[in-house]
Amino acid sequence: MRIRPTILLFGDSITEFAFGVGGKLGWASLLSAQYSRRADVLSRGFSGYNTKHALDVLPSIFGDPNDVNTANTNLLFCTVFFGANDCSLPSARQHLDIEDFDANIRSIVSKIRR
Repeated sequence: MRIRPTILLFGDSITEFAFGVGGKLGWASLLSAQYSRRADVLSRGFSGYNTKHALDVLPSIFGDPNDVNTANTNLLFCTVFFGANDCSLPSARQHLDIEDFDANIRSIVSKIRR
């Protein structure tokens, strides 16, 4: 049996609500329709999360790259949509300095690529 590859959508509320809200069609629905019968589209969106939070949940999303039983090895591609919360006003709890955002996003991409 051939298992379909996975398209993983990882991000904040832009991803959490990507399949649509209030009966409206979202961008993930359109992507899923384009890959129908060729890949499974999974959304892992976390409203309100910034890149620091994303690093915390990353292992539970992608598994351990050193463990063949938990690693997602059949990944066709992955989207990473974070930044809207990171760049909120400095008084907001989600705010991160640009240097922290840069380091976090690089770390996220590096870990996914492994």
